[in-house]
Amino acid sequence: MRRSIEWTEKAEGDRPKITYRVSKEQGSESWETPKMLPSETWDRLVEEVEKRYQRRRARHEDVLLVRSTSAKAPKLP
Repeated sequence: MRRSIEWTEKAEGDRPKITYRVSKEQGSESWETPKMLPSETWDRLVEEVEKRYQRRRARHEDVLLVRSTSAKAPKLP
């Protein structure tokens, strides 16, 4: 991945604004936020990366990385 993927979820009600970041270096992923996230958050992250890919702001490898990590990651209810 050339650059990190960053996505900010807006604050709603009691929940504060959350920023998710992931970068990849030499075959390993580096997450700055916990990998254990709610299913809906993973779905929104996959959507965001796919939108960026359509606008040529993310590479196909980025989309595949987020999809595979989302499929493997434990999810909160």
